[in-house]
Amino acid sequence: MNRILLSAAVVLAALGASAENETMYLVKGNRVVSKYAAGTVDYITFNLPDDVMDEALWLTVDKVGKNSVTYTVNTAGANVAYAHNLLSYYDVNYTAMDMFGDMLENLDEESFLACLQYTLSTNAFVGIGKSTYTQNDFQQYDPTSEMYRFKVTPGTKYYLCAWEVDPATTEPRDTFAFTELTTEKPEEVDLNLDVTQAGYNDYGMIMNFTGFPNILYVTTCWGMKAQMEAYEKVYGRDFLMGTFGQNWSMDFLAGTGDLEPGIENATWPVYDAGEYIMYVNAYDAEGNVQEKTFVFEYTSSTGEEVPVVTIFSKEKGAGFVKVNFEIAPSNVEEAYVRLCTENFVDDRINMGYTYPEVAMGGTSIDITNEINTTGEYTFTDTELEEQWYALLIYAKAKTGGVTTLRVNFYPEDNSDSDWSIYQPFHAPAQKRIGKIKTIRRAGVPVIKKALH
Repeated sequence: MNRILLSAAVVLAALGASAENETMYLVKGNRVVSKYAAGTVDYITFNLPDDVMDEALWLTVDKVGKNSVTYTVNTAGANVAYAHNLLSYYDVNYTAMDMFGDMLENLDEESFLACLQYTLSTNAFVGIGKSTYTQNDFQQYDPTSEMYRFKVTPGTKYYLCAWEVDPATTEPRDTFAFTELTTEKPEEVDLNLDVTQAGYNDYGMIMNFTGFPNILYVTTCWGMKAQMEAYEKVYGRDFLMGTFGQNWSMDFLAGTGDLEPGIENATWPVYDAGEYIMYVNAYDAEGNVQEKTFVFEYTSSTGEEVPVVTIFSKEKGAGFVKVNFEIAPSNVEEAYVRLCTENFVDDRINMGYTYPEVAMGGTSIDITNEINTTGEYTFTDTELEEQWYALLIYAKAKTGGVTTLRVNFYPEDNSDSDWSIYQPFHAPAQKRIGKIKTIRRAGVPVIKKALH
């Protein structure tokens, strides 16, 4: 007989006992190798039917709101361990652009799955056995740090993912499950949001944020007006905010946070004279939003000259990198270049260091004389390991203006998709909200850091 009805088996094993309360034992020699509560199993079979799944885990979406999602990771056994999380479309799409140079929806099934797995590997929680989880927007999941918060924004597509892992090492195994969901759309509300310009410092333009006390947090996106508006026209405001937006509590921006005091002068970078634009979304605890846009003019009226870093050429390959750049004007007061691992830079920024402080510290190279003499410099390193790096180029004009350019790269082939060149940084450290430290590596991703 290929199928054994469990109720009959239990009756034969223990007359008079309730089948629901019985335990079925699988025995090898004189040892129990597995056991199951009778009430959790329908039948025993030696041939698996086509319509029965044989997976270590599967997902159930229990409840979806504007800014909250409850889900269950179901497991075939109590000892099945897994990495899991909600991944926004914007985070996964960013991975697609980084890995394949194309939008997520344009990828084939294999590449799409690779993007999900890689994004999860850099931003995951670890659980074991069947469990139900709830993520509420901007709620801290590490109560000792302001930076570790969930991010569940309204009207956003998410991929709920779970990946079976080794319980001891968290190395991924074969079973990977995912499902798609979209949070409910928000209502537009008046939160009395306002942003005003309050002067300048060495890092850029100081901003004051005000609004009603029920603002849970704000998301900001900043840049030169012409560039940002062109990007918004092509991709839309939601894409812009979801991909590049930074989340801040109002207390942090005002320098009055409890866990982390934040910054007294919330500053955003300015590099060239002209109009700058700030897109701001303010959210309340119910997942409703007020969207506003502010435009500011930067004319360098303070007399501060902001250096401009221009990259002329860049090369990389197995174990080496070569970057040639110019700093203008060339009569700088200070200029440094420093190569670090990407994780090292992210760690220092998350600890509160500014980009200029990181760029001038430790192993930095003073290139002031070279810039003042020729106006340019070529940085070369031929002993690189296989990991992501960040090259920081810092310059300070004699009038006080400061620029730090960050260039990320992976020392393999010379593909443009493996270079990331950021806008120059002038602002204080921008802390990642709701993210676990970025970990990049070639080949199959590994769950490196996770929280229970």
